[in-house]
Amino acid sequence: MEGRIKWYKEKKGYGFITTEEYGDLFIHRSGIKEFGHFGLQKDDLVTFEVKETSKGKQAVNLRPSKSE
Repeated sequence: MEGRIKWYKEKKGYGFITTEEYGDLFIHRSGIKEFGHFGLQKDDLVTFEVKETSKGKQAVNLRPSKSE
């Protein structure tokens, strides 16, 4: 699945991705798969999987998209 970074706060370790299918999805630093947080910037295209948590859907296994 693909989406774009809506915002990410490195110091707090979380943010949101905007997707067409699910709207906004929460991301946590523990769900970032590669390159240690790779400097997530607003509008970066990323790929990820969706996981159902007790607080709702969350993006996990986050990586930069190779199609950008």
